[in-house]
Amino acid sequence: MKESNPKMSKNRVLKEHNKTFLDWFKDTIFGDDNASKTLRKLADGPKRNVITWQGYDTNKYSFYTKAQDEKSTMQNSGVTLRAESQHFTSVHDDNPRVASIFYFGFIEEIWELNYAKFIVCVFKCK
Repeated sequence: MKESNPKMSKNRVLKEHNKTFLDWFKDTIFGDDNASKTLRKLADGPKRNVITWQGYDTNKYSFYTKAQDEKSTMQNSGVTLRAESQHFTSVHDDNPRVASIFYFGFIEEIWELNYAKFIVCVFKCK
């Protein structure tokens, strides 16, 4: 992105990258005869019908939505995530900094995405 637009600010390059990534990923994977079956399934996207759950067991842990927690004495809807990403201090800043930020919240929805050969569980959190 930067090579194609050398005068573009780093902030703008990051925004354009995020906006065009999915199309680029799909084109790149399907244009590569050596791409793995897993990457092809990811690029093709999941099946259209999504299963939703109030609770989900994975890796010996149980997770529940906030709505399900309200019906129970056991609370398992709270989550925490540490994410590292590039941040800009302002719109005029052209030097992004990698920062590690903790996010805390509750699970609102649990989705199961089916890619035919594998399933990915996604938590929508607030």
